[in-house]
Amino acid sequence: MIGSPPMAVNETGDEQPGAASVQAVGVAFAVLESLSQTPDAIGTSDLARRLGMTKARVHRHLSTLRLLGFVEKDSATDGYRLGWKSYKLGMAVAENFGLRRIAHRHLLRLHKDSGQTVALAMPAGPDAITVIETIEAPGVVAITVKPGSVIPAPTAALGRAILAFRDNTQEEASFQSIRDHWYAVAINERIPGVAALAAPVFDDSGRPVASVGVIGSQAHVTQPPRQDLLAQVQEAASRISSALRSTRWRSAPGPHQHRQRSTGDKT
Repeated sequence: MIGSPPMAVNETGDEQPGAASVQAVGVAFAVLESLSQTPDAIGTSDLARRLGMTKARVHRHLSTLRLLGFVEKDSATDGYRLGWKSYKLGMAVAENFGLRRIAHRHLLRLHKDSGQTVALAMPAGPDAITVIETIEAPGVVAITVKPGSVIPAPTAALGRAILAFRDNTQEEASFQSIRDHWYAVAINERIPGVAALAAPVFDDSGRPVASVGVIGSQAHVTQPPRQDLLAQVQEAASRISSALRSTRWRSAPGPHQHRQRSTGDKT
C-alpha cells in the first residue's frame, strides 16, 4: 500500500507541511471564502469557474469539506453552500471580536423601543453580509431573519448601510443619499410587504464593520422613515460604534441625540 509522502522535519524535530499540503489548505480556504460570498447554493462548475480551477479539483475539496461539516449540498439544486460548522466558526469569530456581546443590550433597547424585529450584520466578503444576531418581534406575521443568513449586500438595507461608507464606494452616486442621511431603507426588495431600515456601525478607525436595523411591515417601516424610528435605529448604531471606540457618529446629521462618550459605552 502506498502511504502519504513523509513530512519534512526541522531542526527542533517538528514536522513541517510540504508544499502540496499548504496548497491544499489554501484551496480549501478559497472554496470556503467564495461560498461565504454566495447567499444561494452554487454548482461545482460555477464555483470552479469563479476560482479559476478545474471542476475535478474543486469537487475533491468540496467533498472533503462536506464530509467535515463545513459545506453542505442542496438536494434540490445539487449546489453547495456553507455548512453548520462554518456557521459556528463565524459565530465564534464574532464572539471573539466582541461585537455581539457589545451590541446585545443596544439591540434589546432598540427592540423594546421600536417594537420591530431587530438585526445585527457583518460583512461576509466584498458583496455580502452575514446576520449575526436577531431579536424577533411578536406579531401576526412573523418576520424571521436567521442568524447565519448570508445576504447579497446591495439588496438589503443592512448591506447598503455598510457598502455606502466603504472607501471604494465613495464615488458611487447610488450610495450618496445613504452617506448624506446615514441610513438605508429597503422596501419589498427581498420579501413582498416587508421593509428594513438600517444604519452603519463603525470601529475605532472609522471603518464600517457592521450595521444594525429594524425589519417590519412596510406599514411600519416607510420611506422616508418615521422620525422616531429613524432616531432609534441611528441611536443604536451610534452607541454600538461608541462602544467600539469610534467617534464617527458625532459628525452625523439627523434627529437622533448622540450621547457618545470619549471612552465608549460600558458593556
